[in-house]
Amino acid sequence: MSPQAMPASPEMSDRLKGKRAVRSFARKLAEPEEITSLNITPMMDMMTIILVFLLKTFTSSALLVNQDQNMMLPSSTSRLNAKQAIAVTVTKRVVLVDGEPVAPINSGKIDPALKRDGDNGYYITPLVEMLSRVARKEKKVAEMTGQKFDGELTIVADRYTPYRLLTEILYSCGQAEYANYRLLILKSRE
Repeated sequence: MSPQAMPASPEMSDRLKGKRAVRSFARKLAEPEEITSLNITPMMDMMTIILVFLLKTFTSSALLVNQDQNMMLPSSTSRLNAKQAIAVTVTKRVVLVDGEPVAPINSGKIDPALKRDGDNGYYITPLVEMLSRVARKEKKVAEMTGQKFDGELTIVADRYTPYRLLTEILYSCGQAEYANYRLLILKSRE
């Protein structure tokens, strides 16, 4: 009988399978792996864009104000730069503290129900409450960082804000321990 005609024993077929597996594994090892390189050009472009964005953001003024029909800043020839501080914004329709609405304004007045002493009062209760919460947080931060709480804020008011309303807001801010303030204005061209 020829070796090809002989029936393969189970032991023989296992050996052949093992040899095939070893050869297959050896071929895989012999084949060079495809190395994919990382293209860093798009990543560098992305990082450059982020860097430019951050530089532009941090070199701009301390406050960004969108002017529209409800908010037109007064102009001045003042040379002082804006400082980073809590912003109290007074539009024609609402008083905001750091972008959060506090009290609505109707016809240049705060609703008397929101004032402690009614229509003739200067104390705007929701404004004092909101600023008191912010002051507590700022005091804790100042204490933890070893700095002094200066109680400074920036008033951003529409150019047509009535004097009485502005006085009420300044009084209420003072009651919440924010006695130092700056009025934000547009720098006029000379």
